[in-house]
Amino acid sequence: MFSLAKADEILKINAINFDNSDNIIFLTSTTKVMYINVKSMKLSNPDRISFDIDNAILTTPNSSWTFKNSVIKQVKLSQFTTNPNVVRMVITYNKNFNVNKLKLYRIDNNLVFVYDKKLFPQNNLRSIYNDEKSSVNYYEYTQITEDEKKSDTKEQSSNLVKSPEAIEIQKAFNAKGQLVRQQQPEINISNQKSEKLKSNFHVNRIDVKRGNALIRGIGSISVESPFIVTNPTRFVFDMPNTYVAPEIRNKEYVLSEKETIKIGQFEPTKARVVVTSEDAEKFRPIYSYDSQSIFLAHDERLLGMKLFDKTSAIYTYSAKKIDNTKDVLQFVFTEPVVHSIKKFSNRVELNLYNSSGFNHDAYKKNLNSEVLSKLRTEQLSPSGIKVIIPIKKTTELNYQESFDNKQLKLTVYTPKEEEINQSKPSPAVITRNPNVKTIVIDAGHGGSDVGATREGYYEKDITLDIAQRLEKILKKKGFNILMTRDNDVYVSLQDRVKYTEDNKGDLFVSIHVNSSVTPEGNGLETHYYTPQSYDFAQIVHKEFVSAINSKDRGLFKSKFYVINHTTCPSILVETGFISNPEERKELLTSARKQKTAEAIAKGILKYLGKD
Repeated sequence: MFSLAKADEILKINAINFDNSDNIIFLTSTTKVMYINVKSMKLSNPDRISFDIDNAILTTPNSSWTFKNSVIKQVKLSQFTTNPNVVRMVITYNKNFNVNKLKLYRIDNNLVFVYDKKLFPQNNLRSIYNDEKSSVNYYEYTQITEDEKKSDTKEQSSNLVKSPEAIEIQKAFNAKGQLVRQQQPEINISNQKSEKLKSNFHVNRIDVKRGNALIRGIGSISVESPFIVTNPTRFVFDMPNTYVAPEIRNKEYVLSEKETIKIGQFEPTKARVVVTSEDAEKFRPIYSYDSQSIFLAHDERLLGMKLFDKTSAIYTYSAKKIDNTKDVLQFVFTEPVVHSIKKFSNRVELNLYNSSGFNHDAYKKNLNSEVLSKLRTEQLSPSGIKVIIPIKKTTELNYQESFDNKQLKLTVYTPKEEEINQSKPSPAVITRNPNVKTIVIDAGHGGSDVGATREGYYEKDITLDIAQRLEKILKKKGFNILMTRDNDVYVSLQDRVKYTEDNKGDLFVSIHVNSSVTPEGNGLETHYYTPQSYDFAQIVHKEFVSAINSKDRGLFKSKFYVINHTTCPSILVETGFISNPEERKELLTSARKQKTAEAIAKGILKYLGKD
């Protein structure tokens, strides 16, 4: 069922991706071939099935992925032979695996292996950009390793990811063109035993050219909404489900005399990119053909740089209203597209760098969306389109891309005014649990991790002050109170969770201060993740917003590490915005801190039925 026909052309496989169920595997390619020949063979000890793709070249390093929550145990992808060129994929599976349910589909020049056809997505889309409150598909239980290769420097360099984007840029982005504050070590492909990634993207290289940076890796890129912080001015964005190779982690790469970029492991499954620049607002991430790299570009430094080697016409496009709060804009292209998305307070910009063919008259004929009716376009040099969509400050975005990079889908969510203005959460059903003895209080950040900052004030200091006040109140009520930190020290997220679990904490409260790109944002939030934490969060949030004169931003189910990995009821409170001048002034006062601590304490007591 897998053998198609013999291929005469070379198939260049650029990436391997998985959907969120771990039951669908995508091998993507941007080359055009008429025939693809795939041979399969079932093996045992261990039980596995191999697929040999004839006349194919793997442009990424040999890699393997290990799954914990799937009938598939492991997937290995490698350049099996070079004469002839054969790429081999091996799927190792457990005893519940039914080989007859495994199917192979060809979508253009992409191969899609589907274990359960019912899980096969109709639109073949994955999220690559989300605003802070938008849902994200986490690949937390996926592990990736790169196989060890013994080769000289030249060969090893050729084994790094070769994105088909920007041929001129890729040629220019080499070791000679890099500016690094400390000597750049050789990029060695990791030993399989030493590198494990609970994620679906592995960043292994940063190249710098003309004040821009190319972030490269293996897997599938996703980006959360960028933001700007001051003192010094920095452009920051997080990459969920991403692991950063240790050799490039937190290393400063020089963009210009006064500008740098670095990438760090912000959380075990999240990377953070930081560009320090007075022109921070002029940077934007640009997605490559295959989503194996991000070109982090300054708007004024793109002149003369070729971002693509193929142009792509817009095949179809549509805009429609889904419901009273949700609208969708969708594009289908003839070729893979190089693109970027950038959100402002009043608009969102989609730059389609290698695309043409947008016709306003045709667009309006198929238009069924009031929100998207104000869309306008501008020409991008040398051949591209900028799509500009007016939005409100409260608008949230979810941006998706197909695995073959020929479809883009932008979902625009605009909450109703009554949703924005609601000041109180609905009454909670009180869960009485008089047996709680130990409460863990987690003062967010600390030490070298200062958290959000403005005007020389640090989140870590505010959270510690509130935590210590809460500690005093609850101790007087007879509880055993444990602090993940009681002074200005750095404590990792993993250690905070381990401390809670080792000491058998009955409740966990993490205290934080919020921040925003613009100074207007303000208000209070409470976050929970596990089902047993919902009542706890709802009750504390109600007391929190009743006591503090600030906007009620709501109750959120969020996958923050500390409230996801603790087994007891756990919440995270955002006590206000340090980025808002008026609220920052309030947050720094003893009165606001004390009110915050008292409100959280009152919520805890009410949750326990001891109010």
